[in-house]
Amino acid sequence: MSDNNIKRSPYWLDEPLILGQVALPKSAEIVVIGSGLSGASSCYWLQEKGFHDITMLDHRSDTAASYRNCGHILNGTVESPVALTKLLGVESARNIWQFSVEVCDDVANTIDRLSLQADYKRDGYLVMAVDAVEDQEIRESIAILKDFSIDNEYLTTNDLENLGFRNVYGARFEASSAQAHPVKFRNGLVKHSLAHGLKYCTEAKVLDVKDQGSFVTVSTEKGDITCEAVVIAANAYSSLLSSYYHKHRLVEPFRGQIICSKPLKGNIPVSYPHSFDHGYEYALATEDNRLMIGGWRQNTEGGETGTYDLTPNETVELGLKNFTKHHYQFDEELEWEYSWSGIMATSRTGLPFIGPTNSPRIYTVSGFTGHGFSWAHGSAKLLANIMAGDDIPEVAKFFDPRPLK
Repeated sequence: MSDNNIKRSPYWLDEPLILGQVALPKSAEIVVIGSGLSGASSCYWLQEKGFHDITMLDHRSDTAASYRNCGHILNGTVESPVALTKLLGVESARNIWQFSVEVCDDVANTIDRLSLQADYKRDGYLVMAVDAVEDQEIRESIAILKDFSIDNEYLTTNDLENLGFRNVYGARFEASSAQAHPVKFRNGLVKHSLAHGLKYCTEAKVLDVKDQGSFVTVSTEKGDITCEAVVIAANAYSSLLSSYYHKHRLVEPFRGQIICSKPLKGNIPVSYPHSFDHGYEYALATEDNRLMIGGWRQNTEGGETGTYDLTPNETVELGLKNFTKHHYQFDEELEWEYSWSGIMATSRTGLPFIGPTNSPRIYTVSGFTGHGFSWAHGSAKLLANIMAGDDIPEVAKFFDPRPLK
């Protein structure tokens, strides 16, 4: 397939999104802005907590980062165990890492509870080093995680070559991470919530959100909604909706890019999630035996930050193709069928923001720093617990946006 014929929409969106059909209501108890993984999850968990007058809004839903990722559901954060421990100390790093395991468990448990068909597989995650410095960090990370009672093991260069890689050093493998089809998972949540009374309005572009004291006004191109509370679940786009986000620069948008091959004739030896170079390149094999690989933005001027432009960068696309040739052993020439980008959000702290903003009526669950599939569902569960007035775990303090000055 020539580059002129390459598909620019995500592979995942070959599965159609469930979209909203209802007209914009005049009022609701809770309005959730965003219908991606965090928005759909917020509606699901809020209903589980007994809230039932919920309206979900979206705009250009097919551009959401939720469907432009690589399907990874990973323990941990964007920071390695070594880096996280240096930043926050051993005990805080331990608590955050354990919480990340719990949010990944939440995805598995919800899939099981609702019998969702989401191509879920808990088959592990391989983190590979591309130089000696990263290899040493991986060895240190293994020791830290074992101290956290997280099972993981070291793989040598020979091990990795036998798995079909090349030009890599050692690696860390842990078995409890997973993968799934993000559209199928999100659609399953939306279908369940709609059956339990969710009102969902598609193409309702939000223009403003204002706390009026005893209620909140959500202004859209279709009209205004009054509600008791709002959840901003728009990740990178949150700064466009919230003056608090914008003022404190809680998140910064960046463009992540992925290419996906045509189905290979031979099997891809490692089908489970894997990454290279501190996670800057990330990949998996799809259900129909395609290689999906993303990243390489760190090699561009500015790192693709500060943009909402979804146009794929040709330099990144070429870099990913060359990276694949350099690090994989394939007996056939790969043909690339898809190339797309998504606007992700790096948070000011490197951790998600979960809870109320400067208003006790305006909440957020955003800022996943490229780990949205891993964190969005469980983060929304924590948010629903906060909004319901439940007891909150100590670790929640790391996700509170309010103390930021």
